Amino acid sequence: MLLETSHKLLALGGISGVSAQVLVYRYGEWDVKAPALFVSYASLLLGAVVVEFVAGQNVAPLASIVLCHVAGIYLSMLVYRAFYHPLAKFPGPFLARLSNFYVTALSAKKLQLYNEVQKLHEQYGDIVRIAPTELSIIDPKAVKALHGAGSKAGKGIWYTVLEPRMNLHMDRDKKSHTQRRRIWDQGFKPEALRCYEPRITLYTDQLLAAIDKRLGTTMDMTTWFNYLSFDVMGDMAFGKSFDMLNSGKDAYLLKQVHEDMKMLGLFSHLTWLLPFFKRIPGINADYVKQWKWITSHVERRVKNRPDMPDVFSFVLDAFEKGPKTQVDYNYLLGDAYLVVVAGSDTTAVTMSGLFFNLVRDQALYKALQKELEPLLPDLSYDRLADCSLLNAAINEALRLHPAVPSGAQRMTPPEGMMIGDTYIPGNTLITIPVYTFWRDERMFARPNEFLPERWTTQPELVKDPAAFTPFNIGSHSCVGKQFGLMELRRVIAAIVTHYDVSFAPGQTEPAYLDATLDAFTAAPAPLQVVFSKRQV
Repeated sequence: MLLETSHKLLALGGISGVSAQVLVYRYGEWDVKAPALFVSYASLLLGAVVVEFVAGQNVAPLASIVLCHVAGIYLSMLVYRAFYHPLAKFPGPFLARLSNFYVTALSAKKLQLYNEVQKLHEQYGDIVRIAPTELSIIDPKAVKALHGAGSKAGKGIWYTVLEPRMNLHMDRDKKSHTQRRRIWDQGFKPEALRCYEPRITLYTDQLLAAIDKRLGTTMDMTTWFNYLSFDVMGDMAFGKSFDMLNSGKDAYLLKQVHEDMKMLGLFSHLTWLLPFFKRIPGINADYVKQWKWITSHVERRVKNRPDMPDVFSFVLDAFEKGPKTQVDYNYLLGDAYLVVVAGSDTTAVTMSGLFFNLVRDQALYKALQKELEPLLPDLSYDRLADCSLLNAAINEALRLHPAVPSGAQRMTPPEGMMIGDTYIPGNTLITIPVYTFWRDERMFARPNEFLPERWTTQPELVKDPAAFTPFNIGSHSCVGKQFGLMELRRVIAAIVTHYDVSFAPGQTEPAYLDATLDAFTAAPAPLQVVFSKRQV
């Protein structure tokens, strides 16, 4: 009789788990709540063990009942995902239906998820189910549907990874984002950009000085472009550069951000794990140290206003005029982080990719020198904006070396939405993997070739101009687009007009092209080159 009762209780535990999954856990977002759920179930299990121990006999296997409840949740979840989920009709690997660990395992191979996703599209077509609740789509109609003005799609669960801090880029609330976007827009108006131009010139000159000291020797320009972009954005956020261009050494924040990005690239589909990383002592040591560093630099920046306004000035002014709640302060810290990271990593990726292609194609390098030479010595923002070959080369670098190769995550509205002729169910996560998308022959002729002329004299090489959105479109378009372009043009123009360059001994094209990591933002391989002073 006792054994029969135990079996019934275990079955009841399993049934309750199935019911919990069917009625509760398959709705809504639980990633951020993962630590609380873990603590709740762990406490329940521990309590059951204590009760059994105190009772002195195994009258009712309480711990086993709890375990059966958890097993019921996972069994129900796996069956639902495999056969009954609204995305069950979409093609993709079977294991991808069951768990986000599948796509995470693909990323863990070489930290090159963009390559793995490209292979999946070659096998399964335009729409691939890469995770239980996520589709990867390379249908040309997806761009406007997901990112265009008036799109009902929102930002996906990935955008919670910064919590409790928040910033413009990570804000999922459309009303809040619109309000904060107005603040940021002030910092990138034409008159503001002209105020920033002397600073870009200053750091460009520091890069040239570093090159002058190393003429005839090997320089890793991927590293030096990172130094430049981080020094610029350190000035824009904290009123002071990281001084890497002068020291030739990695600053703390650069090293930490790149480590963060690798972790983010690896675990971007296991967002429920990230709250654990933030909370577990020891594991969270780097996380805590980084935010202490950012907080201290923001506090110093608050007390010491720069003589000339920078990007962060506008964010700080809005904060000081507001109620200064903890939420507002978390936004302030998050926005400071955003200024540095969004304005540095992405720009450095494009500079590295562009410069690789210029060094590889010496005829193009010479043609660019010829275009820019008449502008000397005035390489100003207004004059460089009209250089057709320079701008075309930048476009090609943005296309073939995207800063975020796996694309930005979006979520369909609860009622679902149409992409072309295909209905996508509600609350589905979607990414457009731009590395694959912009190498599609439906969008670009000869898609794997670096051809600046597709943006100038041979427009027929661009089959679908609307597909190319390197700075995004709609309400979430890149607020710092013109600042980034100003920096790109100025730096590349200065280098090209002052130096001749070649690959260093041992530097091969595959060594650069095949080793780019997908760490949310791309992490280009070293680009080893040798400079010589240009003989005019």
